[in-house]
Amino acid sequence: MSTKDELLKIFLLNENQWVSGSQLAQKLSISRESIWKGVDALRKQGHRIESQRSLGYRYLGSDHLDSAVIKMQTKGRFAGEIHTARLIDSTQNWAKQYLSSHQPDRPVAFLADQQTAGYGRRGRQFYSPQKTGLYFSLVLPHNPMSALPKIGLLTTGVAVAVGHVLKRTFPDHDFSYKWVNDIYMNGHKVCGILTEATLELESASSAALIVGIGINLSTADFPNEFAQKAGSIAPGQTVDRNRLAAELLVEIMSIYHEYDSGKFLPEYRDHSLVLNRPVELKIGNRQVVGTAIDIDEQGGLVVELADGTKQSFISGEVTKVNLPGMMS
Repeated sequence: MSTKDELLKIFLLNENQWVSGSQLAQKLSISRESIWKGVDALRKQGHRIESQRSLGYRYLGSDHLDSAVIKMQTKGRFAGEIHTARLIDSTQNWAKQYLSSHQPDRPVAFLADQQTAGYGRRGRQFYSPQKTGLYFSLVLPHNPMSALPKIGLLTTGVAVAVGHVLKRTFPDHDFSYKWVNDIYMNGHKVCGILTEATLELESASSAALIVGIGINLSTADFPNEFAQKAGSIAPGQTVDRNRLAAELLVEIMSIYHEYDSGKFLPEYRDHSLVLNRPVELKIGNRQVVGTAIDIDEQGGLVVELADGTKQSFISGEVTKVNLPGMMS
């Protein structure tokens, strides 16, 4: 490891604590001047490091997403690759481009400080301003010879995984799931999840899954076209996005290894925004109106229609739910 990387490792192990220059020099067996140069290099990468003559250095986090920081903060619990960028059109597109020339056998994460063309279901734009949200895509390798992935269970499982981390990070807030891929807080959407599959052409089967996640963390202002529906978890506040990203990657992989068991479904149902409420569901060009009565064992939404019949939908979008104060 370079001096810069060695220093970063020490700082992360002693985050928000003062470490003297002499301690650092002794530990790394280098000069105080080399320590200063390493700290300066980290600062130029966006790391916030405070210094005082009598106390030394104190690491206060980073203004940017940093793959080395995220990897260290997973504490060995995420075995995949991590890539970060300051600016990208879309992390989903980045992941797809990667898959066009790679066949990964382990998860690969792509994170960006800002997206210029982030998108969600049906290609809708996802507002992704610089540094105030967490935008990432996670490639999950899938064996083409195995059964087709249960997308309904994967998306609901990822939603629960994200919900776990958000509840730990923001314990004073309540988060709920809007089937199938959104997380809401105070009647507004704060997180969107998109699951896409790439095909292995020779066998016409799924070769990899790409889960895209966008979270509005501290965005204070949204453009007019988003302001009514979108919300932010902690407007104007500073959120350690590297630490949050690390926790999300670990939690998502924990659920992914057994997502087809559906063991998380009771929790998803308990925090559902749509169950036992009148809903309008869009399936392609078809509109379904009824009452959402259950989430089935495949993650599908069970709707009771006006004539009393019940249908389960594994895909589609709830375009309207009768919930006071909520923007669908």
